[in-house]
Amino acid sequence: MHSVKPAAYLSHAGNRIVVTSPYNAGFVAQLKAGTKSRRWNPEKKAWSVDVSEEQKLLDIVGQFYQVVEGKEASPAAASGKVPDAGTVSFLKTEAEVEIWTDGACSSNPGPGGYGIIFKNQGRNWEKSGGFRLTTNNRMELMGVIVALETLPANSKVRLFSDSLYLVNSLTKGWAEGWRARGWIKKGGHKVPNADLWKKLLDLCSRHEVDLQWVKGHNGSLENERCDEMAVAESGNSNLPEDEGYRPEKKPIKAKDFGSLLQP
Repeated sequence: MHSVKPAAYLSHAGNRIVVTSPYNAGFVAQLKAGTKSRRWNPEKKAWSVDVSEEQKLLDIVGQFYQVVEGKEASPAAASGKVPDAGTVSFLKTEAEVEIWTDGACSSNPGPGGYGIIFKNQGRNWEKSGGFRLTTNNRMELMGVIVALETLPANSKVRLFSDSLYLVNSLTKGWAEGWRARGWIKKGGHKVPNADLWKKLLDLCSRHEVDLQWVKGHNGSLENERCDEMAVAESGNSNLPEDEGYRPEKKPIKAKDFGSLLQP
């Protein structure tokens, strides 16, 4: 299993930045050596520094933990569980970010999920989610959509996916062609997942996206971790509805028609 860093939760309290994380002696030593305004709160079991030393704090925290900004500390912080990504206020406009995504679906259609890994200047963080009835292709698209929605405008993104459906549709211009024809394929059929393609094309226009295909289950730790998150999300209870998914209605076969008339 891919080993990932535990989480550190960062939140603002007045002119202080509070960081709550599992104990790590190396982190404490670096914090003491690298910041002048550090304080320890024994009641909250959290460190804080003045906002003037925010960048120093982020650099130190990123060496030891996944950085989750804009969230209050939770039980997950004490356990070291990797959380979903919070707000990423430390990312600036035109930030350079590496992103890995993957989607999974049980039964297809069925319960599905997506997993995302973000990387920026030594910081790694994760985000995941799922729906109770969806498809694998929708989860592949949704992972990229959620990832790009998380970023500030005009980010420079290098994005990795093992979905040829996703990569080819964007890099070969197929999705642009579908939009130009009103989401109708050349054969006259409606384009599946048009609601997600609309969102994705719009998001790609807001960022500089370099999309790369990576072979799935071929030794990439990031790809394996994204798959792990996606599968785990698909197994969660109380998943929300994928409001854009419309199950395809299959035509009734002649041999089945009689059974529909029986009481």
